[in-house]
Amino acid sequence: MLSGFLIGNMLLNIVERGPSFREWKIFTTRRLLRVMPTYILWLVLLSMLASTQQLSLSRFVHYLTLTQSFAWPMPSDNWFGVSWSLAIEVWFYLLFGALSLVAAAVWGYRALLAVLAAFLLLPLIARACMPVALPWDAWVRKITVLRLDAIATGVAVAVAMRRAEWMDRHHLKLAFSGVVCLLGIVVWWVLDVGRFELQTRAARTLIFNGLQLGVALLIPALLRLQCESSFVRHIWAWLSDATYAIYLVHLNFLLWALILVDRGMFPFAVGMTLAFAVTIIWAALSLHFIERPIRRYRLGL
Repeated sequence: MLSGFLIGNMLLNIVERGPSFREWKIFTTRRLLRVMPTYILWLVLLSMLASTQQLSLSRFVHYLTLTQSFAWPMPSDNWFGVSWSLAIEVWFYLLFGALSLVAAAVWGYRALLAVLAAFLLLPLIARACMPVALPWDAWVRKITVLRLDAIATGVAVAVAMRRAEWMDRHHLKLAFSGVVCLLGIVVWWVLDVGRFELQTRAARTLIFNGLQLGVALLIPALLRLQCESSFVRHIWAWLSDATYAIYLVHLNFLLWALILVDRGMFPFAVGMTLAFAVTIIWAALSLHFIERPIRRYRLGL
């Protein structure tokens, strides 16, 4: 949702300037330079540590091209378990970025809205057509083509906020509605569903839309948040920069720490503290030596 909002504003700025092949190329190159170098580095390191049973050439190629869960379930061994969500983001950048800018260049702004509507509706229809007998987590939640509407909803918020000034004026009412929506879903899930795997077709299909709506209603209020403390702003800015690197590695470090705990090498609390510390150290190194140098380069494009 938040990625879609940010990306949507970038694409709308391009449309306002006048979409062109050069603008699309710069947008796509910058997006890929933001996510792929750190991802590839961690993928290579994981591959070097993997056993022959965990990794084959075809599997490595799937992860390298972010097609490990494109229209099929992720491998079940959780080898690089968080990468499914990055695959959704990257494929959205590629598919929506190209289609929306071409549509806007040829047919105008309304054609971009038509492409956006397709990205909102087609994944929803595809989820509704998935057999209920298939596991929801593996076959619905993590498959790229079934989840593109999550990021498209963020783009829709970006469009709405540019065209509907009342959203900014009524940001508190919208935020309250968003909180009610999210709490309602949590209460329903805990009291009625009672399990992580959703069973009914309606729930399996629409749960994401409810969550996306709740977050969408929060965005106008989130944009108005301010903090007077320079220390807090500094920490928040660093965490914002480091979040991507933390996201890539945190699950692997956590699983490795749990293995050491199970072997009796550390108490649970020590193992979790160690996983947290190593994750932050990795993020700091990645930020200093990889992401910030690349950012300076891509901003010059």
